[in-house]
Amino acid sequence: MIHTDAGVNDPEPLGMGRGVNDPPPPAEGRVGDAVTVVGVPLSDTCKEVVGGLVRRTIPRESLTLARGPWVFSREPLAEALARIAGREAEISDMTGFCEVAHVRVRVLSER
Repeated sequence: MIHTDAGVNDPEPLGMGRGVNDPPPPAEGRVGDAVTVVGVPLSDTCKEVVGGLVRRTIPRESLTLARGPWVFSREPLAEALARIAGREAEISDMTGFCEVAHVRVRVLSER
């Protein structure tokens, strides 16, 4: 799932490699729009849970399910692969790959 409303809760789009408390990387460390994925707007209700307790309802208008296909440009993909060297254990899916590699992801709405 991708949070697509960067203006509300997260000042950076997906793929900037930020944790909740991490500052964004410098602009020169980013690979711009190297990845495109087809996304479907989420219709389910999603809750933010902290410590086993519901903190809040996440506005579903800002959520997208990244279904794929994931499309990479060749040169930016090679750069991204070089960026993840030694950090492979942190990656469990395509979103994680893009976050660790500091790759911006453009989401195309299936709707």
